[in-house]
Amino acid sequence: MFDFFWDNGIGNDLDSEGAPVPWTAQQLEDALEGTPDKRTIENWQRHANLPSRENLRKLAGLASGGDRGLRNRWHEALFEVSRAERELKKEEKTQRTDDTSPDMSAALHHEEPSKARSKALILGLAGLIALAGAGGVYYSQKDQSVPLVENMRICDRFFFDFEAKKCKQHMPVFMSGIDEVYLSFDFNNVPEGTPFERWWIRNGERIAGRTSFNDDAWPGYTFWRPGGPLPVGQYVVRLVVEGQVETQAFLVQQEGVISEP
Repeated sequence: MFDFFWDNGIGNDLDSEGAPVPWTAQQLEDALEGTPDKRTIENWQRHANLPSRENLRKLAGLASGGDRGLRNRWHEALFEVSRAERELKKEEKTQRTDDTSPDMSAALHHEEPSKARSKALILGLAGLIALAGAGGVYYSQKDQSVPLVENMRICDRFFFDFEAKKCKQHMPVFMSGIDEVYLSFDFNNVPEGTPFERWWIRNGERIAGRTSFNDDAWPGYTFWRPGGPLPVGQYVVRLVVEGQVETQAFLVQQEGVISEP
């Protein structure tokens, strides 16, 4: 949860090219006005501790840029993921302290709650990714009053209308094995011929990207086909046009666990 917030620079300033900058512990301490301090933030990064509910509120405030409704949605998503992580840590600690036993029923007793809580964690994370993709990612230097890119949707080939060049519905969660993903969007008052960049990012690392132009070759859509199944992970598609950055996020998760967008 915190890795996604950290690596994608949620709420942080943009660099000179208009791309979000990942947080450092010092930057986040400054943005939170010194409370919590740098050492506490570094413990979050090392997964030694999880943010308290009060600190989750502060992170939600950064992510929302002061929008009250968006802040509440971010807080709910962050809290659900944090709650699932706490339950997993608590269960792991309990299992380490329990006496080991060859009794199969005891093993099953531990296995089922673990599966349930793992699913809860994945569902919570999927919700957080979907929130970010729905416009919940806020970058402090972005002018939101005049959005140049709107209606960003992710889908697979079965939900892509090849005639209209649009995703028929947004799909923020995919099962492993998918080998191509489509993105559709609408430009708003972007002159014909204007260059724009599109980046594909996995777990905070840029894995593909190129510069195109607003013309008939790419009428509001793009796709990524890496030549094989997309690895499991957290993905972000980033469009950069005239210095503005818009993102759409999605999740590719392990086969066998069903998540709901």
